[in-house]
Amino acid sequence: MRNREEEDADVEARIAQIEQMTLEQIAVFQGRILADITKGRIAPREASALDRALRKRLKMIEQELRRA
Repeated sequence: MRNREEEDADVEARIAQIEQMTLEQIAVFQGRILADITKGRIAPREASALDRALRKRLKMIEQELRRA
């Protein structure tokens, strides 16, 4: 089991990746994350943070598309 610092560092790295993702990349990422959650590789606290980051990124993409 990982300690809290390792979990936090992993979540921060994933959030940084999410902030640069395209819609296609987000779709693939969500599939992997769901599999990891199901297998118990990602704790609920981590899943919640990743979900917030994904929703934020999707909102940013939506705003970009509206401007275009």
